[in-house]
Amino acid sequence: MQKHEIEALRKKRLVDSVKIVRSPADASEWVVLFKEKDGKSFFLISDDDHVCSYLNLDAAVQELHALGFARAEVLF
Repeated sequence: MQKHEIEALRKKRLVDSVKIVRSPADASEWVVLFKEKDGKSFFLISDDDHVCSYLNLDAAVQELHALGFARAEVLF
């Protein structure tokens, strides 16, 4: 799901949980996984439909902060 879609869901309080996990494609990178209240899960994707990945946890946390989130679970 793209950033603007995530922001809209957050404002409507439809995001149940946010997790930062190792990328399935590259274990040295991190991706953000969102879960909606209805149980659907999805990754944060860029405007060109690629999964957003981050080289370190700080970058992933900064992105979540920019999207308006205050907490996330980190799974390593």
